[in-house]
Amino acid sequence: MNKLILSATLVGLMTSTAGAVDLTVWVHPDFSPSAGLPAVADAYKAAYAEFEKQNPDITITYEVERGGSEALQQFLTAASSNTLPDLALLDGFWISRLVETGTLQPLNDLWSADSRAHWLPASVDAVTLDGNIYAVPFHTSWRGLFYPIDTMKGLGYDKPPQNWDEFVAFGEKAKAGKMFATMLPAAGGEVTALHMLSMFWGLGGEMVDADGKPIFFDGANRTALEKVYSIYHDLAAQGLTSSDTTLDEGKIRPFLYTRETASIAASTSRIQSMYTDAPWLKGNLGAFNYPLPDGAKAVPVLTGFTYGIFTEDQERQAAAWKFIQFLTQPDVIGPLNANAGHLPVIDDVWEQDFYKNDPLMQEFKGIVESGMRPRPSVPIYPAITAAWSAQMADVIAGNITPTQAVDNARDTVMAEYERMNAN
Repeated sequence: MNKLILSATLVGLMTSTAGAVDLTVWVHPDFSPSAGLPAVADAYKAAYAEFEKQNPDITITYEVERGGSEALQQFLTAASSNTLPDLALLDGFWISRLVETGTLQPLNDLWSADSRAHWLPASVDAVTLDGNIYAVPFHTSWRGLFYPIDTMKGLGYDKPPQNWDEFVAFGEKAKAGKMFATMLPAAGGEVTALHMLSMFWGLGGEMVDADGKPIFFDGANRTALEKVYSIYHDLAAQGLTSSDTTLDEGKIRPFLYTRETASIAASTSRIQSMYTDAPWLKGNLGAFNYPLPDGAKAVPVLTGFTYGIFTEDQERQAAAWKFIQFLTQPDVIGPLNANAGHLPVIDDVWEQDFYKNDPLMQEFKGIVESGMRPRPSVPIYPAITAAWSAQMADVIAGNITPTQAVDNARDTVMAEYERMNAN
């Protein structure tokens, strides 16, 4: 497996001198000078350049991580071959797996309690295992249903549906207007599973027990997961959502732009992309949580990328920490968050103009402050979400029942759980 997809050394790096530190950083493409959104790329270029200007003894070489499900495996492979970078951007759900490798460094001695007090507590808890803090979160996101306000009004609604019965009625009106009520990602992978997880928790399900053992296939947990699969199947069968199971969040968005659907399941992290793709959505975009049967309410899932340090060398650790500290200062991370549309986890950023003056962002601020639930910080988590989402195509197509889907996911996950715990 090749270590890199892309490597780039920032323009203007100073020539290394005695005592200089050249840090290698693995970055997600969306959070780097190589970002697809020009405003995001420019903001990161400016931030990196300013850091180097303020710290002439430290240079930054960034390398773009693999995307999707290959990214975690890239890190695990590098851990086994001792080829990890000095620091990296890590999706929060990778942390527990990387801690198992013994390569991710605890940050307790570097990150003071006074500094951590400015972070959303749940975001810090999500990267803390057995009392050790292993990463610094720098954003979160909310997943739910997004809609054009004028489309909602055109269907006769001043506000989005508040419960399941209202949602079904809304769906029938949308269908009569030659639109889907909504479109949900159904392709395999973590993103589909995150939408499922929000519903699953809202329906009372639990994924793992206190010891990290999978229990999603037992009792009330099974009932909740079967109901999630049923929601997807039934909405597709009724023509209220698409039956195309190849769609992910990115492939769904164009259907909103062309008004072929009244809403889409999406992430706040793509708001700026939506505004760029369809400028008419700016000031015309609303959001609401998934309505669920029996009066249940979906639970917002706390997600997001973080900075973690791998190097054990004290001098390089100090340089890496200085870089993380710089990037997470409110006046630096604020524009980085805003240009991408990410939700802050640092309280001072919410007071910046982009967030303070945007009604939609203030709505999300209320959601974040009212409580978001972190993904389970257990090593088996990636295997569970992969197994859950892998069943969705067959459920929607009617090839398997929700009960069979849960059975299949259970068998896959427990085989991996037993392998992981064999020693």
